[in-house]
Amino acid sequence: MNPGSPYGGLRRHEEYYISTGDLHLVVDHTRFRVHRYFYERESEFFRRILLAPASPGATRQGASDDNAIQLDYVTSDEFAKFNWVFYNPKYSLYDKSAKDWQIILRLAYRWGFPDVHELAVRELDKIYVPDIDRVVMYQDYEVDRRKLVPCYAALAERADPITLDEGERLGLSTVIMLAQARELARAGPQRELAPAGLRRDEMEEIVKDVFDIEAPPVDMLYPQAYEVSLL
Repeated sequence: MNPGSPYGGLRRHEEYYISTGDLHLVVDHTRFRVHRYFYERESEFFRRILLAPASPGATRQGASDDNAIQLDYVTSDEFAKFNWVFYNPKYSLYDKSAKDWQIILRLAYRWGFPDVHELAVRELDKIYVPDIDRVVMYQDYEVDRRKLVPCYAALAERADPITLDEGERLGLSTVIMLAQARELARAGPQRELAPAGLRRDEMEEIVKDVFDIEAPPVDMLYPQAYEVSLL
């Protein structure tokens, strides 16, 4: 270790400081040593850093502990969850909570990992998440809006109006469009029952029209769900 290194005194992560790793990072006062391949393969953000030419006489950034890449606005625990996707010993079995997948989705979105982003969405689709939480999360991280049609429909047809707290989380435009969907449902031929009296497929058609969303393919719907704790 270079005694002049700004990263002296940091702890090594117990699982993701891998002896064969060739990419050194510092996250939240913790050293990570992982395999560059995963980061360079998929992420434009990391490719720009890793493929940048080193200064004359200097080593490439991230090549050692002395010039590790520092990542901000992420905790070491969150970064460990993200790396778990690459090093998951169960291969295709991704047994994580909704909260964990939300963290993975957020980091995949921030750093531009499209395959990890898709994986996180696919796993979240299998888990029960309250409609408000799913809408906010998928809107924030730019998930295909067609996946939100069932959530928008459920919010538009529910008996209770959107609360102030929910409205602040959803954003003004979403709240306005949900209100428009409710009004269109009430204006229909069964307005004395609407919106709760409409069939779900009818409400979803109204939502798709108001939000300007194309119909989702069958495999984009949520085939199964199991309940977990609230995000």
